[in-house]
Amino acid sequence: MSRDRDFTFGEGIEYVLDNIRFPDNTRATFTEDAQTLQNTFVNAISSYDPMFRTAFQGLSLGGSYLDGIKIDLPEEFDMHVKIELPCILRPVSVPDRPGFIFLSASNGDSPCVKRFDNEGYFISRFAVQNWFRNSITAVMPQLQKIRCNEGRVYSMTYTAHGTGVAHTLMATERRDRKRKIWFDFVPVFEFEPHQWPRDLRRPTNDGRNWFAVPRKYFDKPETQDPRSFILCAPHWERLVLHKKQNLKDSLRLMKSLRNANEMGGLVSYFLKSIYLHEVANKKTNWNQSPGRILIRMLINLLHAVRLNNLPFYLAPDHNNLDSLSAECRREYVRILNKNVDKLIRRRNANYLTKDDIYNIFGVKVDNL
Repeated sequence: MSRDRDFTFGEGIEYVLDNIRFPDNTRATFTEDAQTLQNTFVNAISSYDPMFRTAFQGLSLGGSYLDGIKIDLPEEFDMHVKIELPCILRPVSVPDRPGFIFLSASNGDSPCVKRFDNEGYFISRFAVQNWFRNSITAVMPQLQKIRCNEGRVYSMTYTAHGTGVAHTLMATERRDRKRKIWFDFVPVFEFEPHQWPRDLRRPTNDGRNWFAVPRKYFDKPETQDPRSFILCAPHWERLVLHKKQNLKDSLRLMKSLRNANEMGGLVSYFLKSIYLHEVANKKTNWNQSPGRILIRMLINLLHAVRLNNLPFYLAPDHNNLDSLSAECRREYVRILNKNVDKLIRRRNANYLTKDDIYNIFGVKVDNL
C-alpha cells in the first residue's frame, strides 16, 4: 500500500477493532451451543454423582466474556462451578502469601475436608480437584453426541484435568471439525463481601459475592500446601471497567497485540490488571481514543514487566509476574519496546500502514 493510501492512525486502530469483533449472528450461534453443552455437562455429572448434585450451586461466567473484552470468536468460556459442602467455611489469610487463603471448615463431614495436624479441618484443594477429575472422567462417554441447534452435533474431549486450576473440555462439531468450543470449568467456593479477609483492603463491590479458587503457590513443589486457594472477584473487577468503552477497546487491542507477538505468558488477567490499577489511580482520561489509551497502557505494561512487578488487584502485595521466568520477561521487554516505539512514531506522524496493522496486531488488511 503506497503512503497516499495509508490509514490515519485513528482509522488504522478502528480497522483493527472492527476485525477483532465478532458478528452478532455468529456470537449467537456459539453462545446457544455453549449453553446446551454446559447444561449437558452439568446434568451428566449430577446424574452420576449424588454428592455433586447436592453441592452444585450453579455456574458463574468469568473471564473476558464477562468483562466484555473478548476478541475474535466467542469459542472460549470460563465457568466457575459454585460448590457448597455440608459445613461452615471461614476464609483464613495465609501468612506471607498475599492473595492466598485457606478455607477452615466447621467439621469433617465431606470427603473434600481433611484434618491437618492440630490446626483443625480445612478444604483440601487436592481432594476437590480429584473429586471433579473422577466425576468428569466417568461421564465422558455421555458427552460424545450432544445435539445443538441447526443439526450441529458435538463430541467433548477432556484436555486439562485440574492439575493447575481448570478442568478444560473441548467440544468439536462432528461435521465441521474446525468449529470448536472450549470450556474451563473451575470449582469455587462462594463468599459474601463481609467475609473478605480482614487484613486486606476490600474493593468496591456493590454487594456482589467473591470466590475462593483452588490454586497452588508459584513456588517449588516442596513448598506447596494442599489447602491453598486464591482470591477471585470477577464481578467486583467488572464494576471497575463498567461504562468505559474506550478502555475496553484499548484492552482488546492489547490482547490482539499480545497474540500477534506470541507473548502467551502475559495471560489476559495480567493485561486486565494493568487497567484495574490505572482506574484505581485515577490518572487516565478514559474518554481518549482507544489508540492513545493503548500506548499509555503498553508503557505501563512494559514498566511492570521490566521491573518484574505487577500487583494482584485484589491483594497488591502479591506479584502476578512471579510465574514468568527472567528469560521470558527479557524477551517480552524487547517485544514491547519495539511495538511501543513504533506506535508512538506512527501516532505522531498520524498514519498506520497495512504492514503495521499486521505486524503489530496480527490483522490482515484487505485490498482497498
